[in-house]
Amino acid sequence: MAPLACASRDDGALRARAARDGTVRVIVTLAVAGAQLPAEAATRDAQERLIGALTAGPDALDVLLASPLVAAVQPDSPSKPMSPGAR
Repeated sequence: MAPLACASRDDGALRARAARDGTVRVIVTLAVAGAQLPAEAATRDAQERLIGALTAGPDALDVLLASPLVAAVQPDSPSKPMSPGAR
């Protein structure tokens, strides 16, 4: 059976930003086995193994994109807070 790989498709934009800026902030979606909600211990384990890479340089980004623990990687960008009644 082939190893799992990150489901994200990197079009090169994240890698280009990481190379240009040195690091890029990313949002990582964990890939935890099982169709149901993952057990707390499995989620905690995956988080601990990947937590250091949430601001990723080019090498760390490559690791995230190749990791079987990662379901998706997307750029993190600031957003405006919602007003209390906006939901």
